[in-house]
Amino acid sequence: MVVTARQNNNTIITLLPNRSASWAETRLFLFLLCGTTLAIGVFWAFVGAWVILPFAGLEAGLAAYFIYRVCQATYQRQVVICSAEIILVQCGCRCPDQSWQLQRDQTRLSLAEPENPLDAAELSIYDHHHHIVLGYFLNQQDKQQALAEFKRLGLLVRRYQTASEPQ
Repeated sequence: MVVTARQNNNTIITLLPNRSASWAETRLFLFLLCGTTLAIGVFWAFVGAWVILPFAGLEAGLAAYFIYRVCQATYQRQVVICSAEIILVQCGCRCPDQSWQLQRDQTRLSLAEPENPLDAAELSIYDHHHHIVLGYFLNQQDKQQALAEFKRLGLLVRRYQTASEPQ
């Protein structure tokens, strides 16, 4: 998802992955999945097949861990703040973990076309000192929308074809 906002003389472009479920919906799914698995394990333990209970607990624990990790990954974001002189790129989950400041007059975008038509193009922003991949979690339509927003800001875009394609 690409969200654009204007604040004072700055343009803020926020790149977010598409999220199919909120944290509350994910928790509900986890409780239902783990609760059902543990209930089945407890039932078989009472019947006499107690050996199933540790495996049910292991299954519930692993499912909860991996679903939690996937859900947390959907809360990452990249924020690009464009002013007249600088471009600030921030990446993180809840707060910026990494931050780069680029001079606007030296900054370019590169769009690397994929080898496979089903893959998404790679969008990155760079200057003489930094090279940052933007929106690696975005789908093709969102990358095109982000590219259009950056073009609207007047950033130069260089397109690259992969080596396997004829030039």
